Amino acid sequence: MLGKLWPILIGVAVVLAALVAMRPLLPIDETRYLSVAWEMWLSGDPVHLTKNGEMYTHKTPLLFVMINLVWLLTGVSEFAARLVGPACAVGMVAGTTLLARRLWPAENLGIRAALILSGFPVFLIYGSATMFDALLALGVLGGIAALWSIGQGRGGWITFGLALAFGVYAKGPVILVHLMPVLLTMPYWAPNPPKATEIAKGFGGALLVALALIALWLVPTLLTATPEFRTELLWTQSAARVAGGMAHDRPFWFLIALLPLLLFPWGWSIRLWRGFSGSWSDPAIKLCTIWATSTLILFSLISGKQAHYLLPAYPAMALLFAHASVRAKSGSMAWAALVLIAAGAGAIGLGLIPAKADLAQLAPYWPLTAFAALCLILSLMIWRLPRIPGHLLAGVALTLGLHGIIATTGLYAAYDGQALANILATYEANGLAVTNAEYNAEINFLARLTTPIALTPDLPSLKTWAQTHPNGMIFGRVKENPLTAAPQQVFHFFAQDWGLWPATSLGSAP
Repeated sequence: MLGKLWPILIGVAVVLAALVAMRPLLPIDETRYLSVAWEMWLSGDPVHLTKNGEMYTHKTPLLFVMINLVWLLTGVSEFAARLVGPACAVGMVAGTTLLARRLWPAENLGIRAALILSGFPVFLIYGSATMFDALLALGVLGGIAALWSIGQGRGGWITFGLALAFGVYAKGPVILVHLMPVLLTMPYWAPNPPKATEIAKGFGGALLVALALIALWLVPTLLTATPEFRTELLWTQSAARVAGGMAHDRPFWFLIALLPLLLFPWGWSIRLWRGFSGSWSDPAIKLCTIWATSTLILFSLISGKQAHYLLPAYPAMALLFAHASVRAKSGSMAWAALVLIAAGAGAIGLGLIPAKADLAQLAPYWPLTAFAALCLILSLMIWRLPRIPGHLLAGVALTLGLHGIIATTGLYAAYDGQALANILATYEANGLAVTNAEYNAEINFLARLTTPIALTPDLPSLKTWAQTHPNGMIFGRVKENPLTAAPQQVFHFFAQDWGLWPATSLGSAP
């Protein structure tokens, strides 16, 4: 099996690297995370994370440390840093294959599961991003493997504790959302479940292992941090996110409504779903079903939610579909979705839908016509080819086609901040100030700034700053600017106009 796995891993790595190359560093997440990693590089401090010189408590340090380790080998490089997330996604494919081998040792489903996971466009898109979810998924896979071993009576509590610690370092205590439902339902799915008292003792020991490892980072962080930092880290970024009122608050049904998109193309095969018939007594099927559905339900209940939060559950769906594909009949409706996508893209590309202002970034429109043709070809392949090669090809080609649109239309320039960053870098010695009410360090890494940008969202703060930086440069979104003078230069970034004003522009302000 391992001999067959290597070509798949290499293929996934090539596709993910291509996706990275075909799109710019995307605001606000990717630009922000590389700015945090950049400031870690400048400070040499892996404990106290900062963003634009201020404390940053939204995430734990593992991803930023990994990026810095890569930079030790390559030097500071945007492309090298952006390959860390894809490397974790390749690890997800390998981990899913190995887990399939443990769940069904006699059925040889690992390669099927790897191919199915690799064919989810959502997996490819978010797996190629500089984000935390693929890294977190590695901890989840390790935790699930440990629980399966425990459920068979072979032990594994220390490994489970290591997985918990890894997950916290990857993205915080959210790993408990992914693993605790599987742990708590062990008497239901496990082939040889331990007694409740044994589970309690085992989990207690695993938790102690995890806390001891987490303390290596958390204790020195808290001891040397400000009270505000402690409150943010221990409360605001965990419990407060569940309660709501922070970023990404969405209705309960948000993720459920996205399921047709999240499960494309495999989930569009009714016959594949029917392949589960008669399998519900299988302990591994029970485990994977609990893993996948509990993740969906719990994140639906949590106020702050994003589609990529479900990425660590994609291995569960790949394993379930791999098992079902053995006995499921051929056939899928995924071709219909591709025809609909082709119709929409073709209508815009051929000018049948007027190119209004909100579609101007898609110019030139010929790539949309080419993408529509690609979707029609893929729909025929799904209709004619066997399910796994047809769906895999459709998922990968669709994702590459979407990125082709980004690379060949105005979308790339609309989200690329490098031109703006290059200009700002030349003014750093004289001082930089930003007028945005909320600035997420979108420019700091791109410009390789070594000093923080002054936050001046109102006119009084701008005037105070300009008095001490008479040769400085002010920048910010044109629509959110207290200055009355016209900008000296305008850049289109993050689908908005950003202006540059010399500090002397304050002379025209009332």
